[in-house]
Amino acid sequence: MEITFSAVSCDSYGISMDDTFLYAEIEHLDAELASTPLILRPLDIYNVLIGKEERDEESRAYLDKIIAWFVQRYGEEAVWDGVLSRDPIFFRGRVHLLEITHGGVSEKQGLDTFLERLKEEGKPPSLEEWKYLARTALESSQDFSSLHNLEMTPSLLSTVQRELCRRAWFDLRSVGPLLQASGDIQGAIVHSHEAAEKFLKVALIHVGLPPDQLGKGKFRHNLDDLIDALTARQSKYAFLRKPAKELHGLMASMNARYSSLKRSMKDAVQAFRLARHCCSFVAQQIHLDKVRGVPDIALQKGRYYQDYAGRQYRFCGTVHDGDRQLALLYLLGAQDQGQTIDALGRYKLPCSFHYFMIDDRNDLRRLELRYQKIIRQRQNPAIRPDPETTVEVDKESFDAMVLVRAPVKPGRP
Repeated sequence: MEITFSAVSCDSYGISMDDTFLYAEIEHLDAELASTPLILRPLDIYNVLIGKEERDEESRAYLDKIIAWFVQRYGEEAVWDGVLSRDPIFFRGRVHLLEITHGGVSEKQGLDTFLERLKEEGKPPSLEEWKYLARTALESSQDFSSLHNLEMTPSLLSTVQRELCRRAWFDLRSVGPLLQASGDIQGAIVHSHEAAEKFLKVALIHVGLPPDQLGKGKFRHNLDDLIDALTARQSKYAFLRKPAKELHGLMASMNARYSSLKRSMKDAVQAFRLARHCCSFVAQQIHLDKVRGVPDIALQKGRYYQDYAGRQYRFCGTVHDGDRQLALLYLLGAQDQGQTIDALGRYKLPCSFHYFMIDDRNDLRRLELRYQKIIRQRQNPAIRPDPETTVEVDKESFDAMVLVRAPVKPGRP
């Protein structure tokens, strides 16, 4: 039986299904999808039977019934623990695993648990160590959230794309435990490379490549070739040229899958980070293309924009920094651990493909009022910014979008 994940509904979303019939269908599909990992099977069955991607009270009730059926049949192993990934990080000379959790399932973040363990051991992080851990956790949380969101929106993908995405996620999820359990550096790099390769192929299908061309000619394993093919169709994918090139360089050649590869544990951790970013960028662009209706936009001075993570900005024009042209984007009303942050950031152009234009009148009114208030305060010499909430753009992040508040006391982030 071939399972097609599309927005198939029960009575066109006027969902009404007898429980007896529902449970019979679940049992039938459970057998048909036996090769699908148990933790993913309830979602796949929901997509087949219900198909509604925007959750409401009724569709959530059906999903809860499906999960309850699985718990009764298989026990607690059928319940997702909310862990998106167990990231490998190279910290204090060895590999550790940092759990990246879904906020809607687990209130406690993996970074908090990691920092608590360091404190209990009497070895709290220094300021630089904390910045590394915080950046890693935030980057990965954003990356895996985008992969999770794509998994939850099957209508954006063809059957071939969905299969590639899922296999790539398994590749990424294998890296951390593999490094910690066996120290298999080469295997970890191969998994990372294959994850990025699969998502670049997903992107190629997204921009119009016929799926039957994958695996042929320049559409095989070389990440540089895949990026060339993507940028020839949509220039925004040049954003991935550097991380893809670095990742492909760590593989040396595809023969590394069968021969010895001289790489370090740090190399393996970096390969994972590069691959994760490549996968996330593709996932985000697929979503943003749907929202925008076009692959890219032209930023207009004085207009307001939103990025994939929900942060909202005013475009304030451009400046030159040497031979680089930078976009001035004023971040407005961002929430961070109970604080509200407004900050002017400078982003290397081109960067417009990270955003879509805000057109909701209430949002536009709120943002304009906030921006004008900030401008008035800056012109009033009697008002001083709080020195404890200065903001810097983290230049070590992939896209310089990670904000770090400073100063931060060592050991007390």
